Amino acid sequence: MASDNVLPFERRAPPAPPHDLDVPAALARCRAMIDALGRHDLSDEVCEACVIMLLVNLHDLLQRARLLGQPVAFDDQIDQGCDVADVTELVAKCRNAACHAWGRANGGAKAYRFHRIAGHCPRACVIDGRTLGCDYHDDVAIYYGRIRLYLHRHAGRALDELGRLFMGA
Repeated sequence: MASDNVLPFERRAPPAPPHDLDVPAALARCRAMIDALGRHDLSDEVCEACVIMLLVNLHDLLQRARLLGQPVAFDDQIDQGCDVADVTELVAKCRNAACHAWGRANGGAKAYRFHRIAGHCPRACVIDGRTLGCDYHDDVAIYYGRIRLYLHRHAGRALDELGRLFMGA
């Protein structure tokens, strides 16, 4: 029995960002969340709240870029086994998992929904035969089920590219 309770979503067009999205504020909010998540002394509850706020804002920004015909779409360092094409899809899947938290439908063993691993620890834990870890000493791995998002290599890089696109910096 697998403990991965991140349920697959019906494939639909990604939701459009709000028409009144404040791009500079969303970029700043994402930066603040990445900075906060780099701290190792955050409780799991505060860390999860920061991740959710980061994912919601980053998702809206990535969808705005997609609507402008300039999607952020790098796929290096994304786990090949998680059925994700690029960083926009990775953030969308993580955002959906974070914002639509369900319990295990069959009432079985406790499932993991959110997990973070900071620093180089490629084999931090094993759940149902799956090894969870972080491959980089300077990053934080955030797991939603089997999907891993790196704080700096994925979210931070996407944010840098979005900053160049929207702010020209």
